[in-house]
Amino acid sequence: MAVEQTLLLFLRLLGSNGRRGKLAFPITVTSEVDRMAKGTGLEVVRTPASLAELTQYAAQDGVVFAGALGGGYVFPEFLPAYDAVASLCKLLELLAPTRRAISELVGELPVSTLVHRQLPCPWAMKGLVMRVLSERLRDRKLDLTDGIKVFEKRGWAQVLPDPDEPFVHIYAEGKTEEDSQALEAELHALVEEIMQTEQATT
Repeated sequence: MAVEQTLLLFLRLLGSNGRRGKLAFPITVTSEVDRMAKGTGLEVVRTPASLAELTQYAAQDGVVFAGALGGGYVFPEFLPAYDAVASLCKLLELLAPTRRAISELVGELPVSTLVHRQLPCPWAMKGLVMRVLSERLRDRKLDLTDGIKVFEKRGWAQVLPDPDEPFVHIYAEGKTEEDSQALEAELHALVEEIMQTEQATT
């Protein structure tokens, strides 16, 4: 079972078991979590992409679950931090009332079209790239929770500077896989253009 499917399975089980409260996910996680949470009594809250930000939010009142794409899951009622053993126990606890095979439940989950690429970006240019990018996209619908996330009819795309390595992350999710690839390619090309232009003028 893919990491993303595990995240969606936890959300599905929490909703079907009548849990109420907040779910915390990094801004880079698939939009399927928002669609799946509708009508369940669970509220999706987006956090910056870092583990520290996610676990800090998970410790707040009302949060029942937090999870990220890397495979970390947090159940604050037990511990506001990643814990593999606790996550496995919780999965078994949530599965028990369904009396269904896990493969059957996974087969019913939506399939995300999210794509993720990395683009080399010199340390000295990261801030400049993000500033110029925000200026170029200022007339678009943006979310600046972490990096720059731009929304349009086909879906969304996001540029997120890596905190530890000389590159930026580009995420994109469209209505179809083709839309996702196109959104990523367009933002990728824009970032490369900004870097090339700035390098040529220095």
